[in-house]
Amino acid sequence: MIVRLTRLDPVQMEPLLEASQREGFRFLARLWDEWARGTNRFEQPGEGLFGLVASGELVGVGGINRQNRSTGRLRRFYILPLHRRRGWGSRLLRHILSYAAGHFRWIVLRTDKASADRFYRACGFRRIRDSRDATHRRELARAELDCSRQRRGGASVGYRTTSARRA
Repeated sequence: MIVRLTRLDPVQMEPLLEASQREGFRFLARLWDEWARGTNRFEQPGEGLFGLVASGELVGVGGINRQNRSTGRLRRFYILPLHRRRGWGSRLLRHILSYAAGHFRWIVLRTDKASADRFYRACGFRRIRDSRDATHRRELARAELDCSRQRRGGASVGYRTTSARRA
């Protein structure tokens, strides 16, 4: 199930934080810090932070921030290693893109990992080289079409808003 996160629960976030740090990623720690300070809670128009819940546990997160009027930025996207290569990341990404399509024309992101580059290109993103702050871009009209095709094919993505407890 995919849920919109309006609060962060330290118990739910701890496994993701620990696993991401073991892999050398700092962006979930930044998510936690920014959320705690109130500097980024994904609350601006078109923004949202989403969680992927499997068997009652938070196994992935991803958010969209407003970069400018027509462009959103995919941020803090992470799936626990044990849940990768099962389609969960693609499902969460499709959900975020479908949500963002109502607000933005373009989505950009930044990654420096070859495995992430392959994942995003397989999901329709194109590498861009003329930007200092983004490595990939995708037009959302196309993403919305792909999401519609997926829904017609029988796959459905649950959506609800949750307020996970925060200490």
